[in-house]
Amino acid sequence: MEYLKLCCVAPHPPILVPEIGGPEIKKVKKSTEGMNELAGRIEKEDPQTLVVMSPHSPVYGDAFLVQKERQLSGSFSMFGAPQVAFQPTTDSDLAEALLEAADSKGIPVASTSGRRDLGDGGGLLDHGILVPLYFLAPKSSSLVCISICMLSYWEHYRLGTAIREAVEKTGHRTVFIGSGDMSHRLKPGAPAGYSPRGEEFDRAIVQIMESGEYSALFDLDRDLIDDAGECGLRSIFSIAGAVDGYGVDSRVLSYEGPFGVGYMVASVVPGDQDPGRKLSPPGKEV
Repeated sequence: MEYLKLCCVAPHPPILVPEIGGPEIKKVKKSTEGMNELAGRIEKEDPQTLVVMSPHSPVYGDAFLVQKERQLSGSFSMFGAPQVAFQPTTDSDLAEALLEAADSKGIPVASTSGRRDLGDGGGLLDHGILVPLYFLAPKSSSLVCISICMLSYWEHYRLGTAIREAVEKTGHRTVFIGSGDMSHRLKPGAPAGYSPRGEEFDRAIVQIMESGEYSALFDLDRDLIDDAGECGLRSIFSIAGAVDGYGVDSRVLSYEGPFGVGYMVASVVPGDQDPGRKLSPPGKEV
């Protein structure tokens, strides 16, 4: 592919932001270093647009949501740092191309302008978008912001293929950022409580991302996923879909879980077409 330059997984704990974390950021040193390395890789690609999928934007059961408001805004005011604010613009052409590509595939997708139940939420950026932007957004890049939804993992994978098609159609140099944290149950006192399977889940995801064998995502045990209490898996499925049928250089740049939540930074560089890596629909609903 020519225009989808890079896909990546980025954690989104606000504590990573120095204006919020203060001295506590020393406890997330690996993640900071991983994000800085990822930022360097993105800078080399000189993207026109960042596509960001967040699990903390408005989530619907029946459709993915694409921000269409031209002007976006957000700050870390709810985390005590209102001075850290962003006002990026939407890549309207790519957002529209994505809506068309998804619709052509029968993927349920809606725009913020088409959901009356969204109220005044359109155009507002949540911390699942803001934290990656703090580290990874070139000043000149526009955005396309997408919410996960409660449809199947396969639908998230298929949305990834629509993202790739939209990028290639518009010809906009693009980086796709899948925002998400891993298990929230790594240790006693963790935000979602403790489960010994949280660490098992994170090991499995790190191994899959390091190997680039994304078909293994569909083999994950559903009980394991439920026990992990994660918020990043759907974004990872969409990243995998974006490189469906292509070779990849897939690398985990950092992983840690100092506060009981797993933070993984990973990069995926698309390679040449490889029909052997094109997945068929799974035999069961996932």
